[in-house]
Amino acid sequence: MATFPPGRRSHRKSRSGCLQCKKRKVKCDESHPHCRNCEKHGVVCSFASAPTVLSTLQADLSESPVSLPAPESTVSGPFQTFHAPVQIPQALPSLSSLGPFPSTLAVFDLELLHYWTTSTCYTLSRSPAVQTVWCNEAPRIGFATPPVLRTLLAFSALHLARSDESRRVACLAHAQMHHSTAVREMIPLVSPLAPENSAALFIFSSLTCMFSCAKPSEEGDFLVLFERGNLSEWARLFRGTKTVIRTGGADLWTGRLAPIFTNGSYLAAAYRSRQALEQGKPHVWELQQMIWRECAADPSLRAIYQEAVDELARTLGLAIRPVIMRRLETADVFRWLLDVSDEYLDLLRQEAPIALIIFAHWCASVRQIEWMWWMEGLSSRLMTQMYSVLDPKYRDWLLWPQEIINGSHNS
Repeated sequence: MATFPPGRRSHRKSRSGCLQCKKRKVKCDESHPHCRNCEKHGVVCSFASAPTVLSTLQADLSESPVSLPAPESTVSGPFQTFHAPVQIPQALPSLSSLGPFPSTLAVFDLELLHYWTTSTCYTLSRSPAVQTVWCNEAPRIGFATPPVLRTLLAFSALHLARSDESRRVACLAHAQMHHSTAVREMIPLVSPLAPENSAALFIFSSLTCMFSCAKPSEEGDFLVLFERGNLSEWARLFRGTKTVIRTGGADLWTGRLAPIFTNGSYLAAAYRSRQALEQGKPHVWELQQMIWRECAADPSLRAIYQEAVDELARTLGLAIRPVIMRRLETADVFRWLLDVSDEYLDLLRQEAPIALIIFAHWCASVRQIEWMWWMEGLSSRLMTQMYSVLDPKYRDWLLWPQEIINGSHNS
């Protein structure tokens, strides 16, 4: 008869130990004010007081598995204790093969999810149909694709950091933890791209672009995905979304994210209108003259710059003293980044003066969408990059966009 090894001896869990020992699942000697384990490891030691029942619940959740709730869950509370990053399988063959979110979430993550569905999702667009997609479909996609859920929680944490100054530092740290993990976990899943993965990849790439705009400047370089980021890499980050859309094809336009693309078609029609082009031509006239003068001996280079300026005219036509009386969406402005050529981005990477000057004029349009919390200050941060890399002899070309950004342009 087969014999089985003795099971692990059960023991009575202490309810009086410190929260740190509970989280690490080790026995606490319950010494006050600091237990020996915490003193040994040099960490802050904290005990749950009797009135703080919710804090004890948070510690218990770190010990016992809990299923991720549905999107309509409304768990919230003033929690600032963050748990160690959830371990997610590193090598997954495709997004479609992923099951439900496999790990537990800290109570604070549930608060962030609640904050997403009640507040953050409504700040991404002015279209009610698009807001509904971000509220309902984005979390559902995240439940099946952990990196997407992490990116959603990271962005929600940035929003909460802005809304609750008392928890700003903790929220920013949590946002960075989730997003760094999401990027690392997503890398094995994005190659090769497949139509069945397109919805998850679109949500991930879109939120990652927004995250790069929203991260406060005091937290370091806003080009958050690169150790030594530059403007062309930041632009290529947005263009990655275009690749996802091209790969997804009709599945994106007719599937669960369809309202986003229907709204995008409406915005694209305004962008492509003759009215927008004519409205923007005066803003780029001097740029065109400079291009013809500086590139007279190189027709191919002139063509690259001219194409970028032609597209810029449409953007500025919508953004600077627009005839179309509606509040701008991000797609009105960021479409330019999607439409400029790879050749232009290569020149931007090389910090070619004309490429930088054209980009600086585009920054003037970014200022017009900073009514969104996650865009605030972006134009100024981009212009700071311009001043740091552009040869001083070209600085006069930055005066007009800087006036627009500062709100001092009257013509």
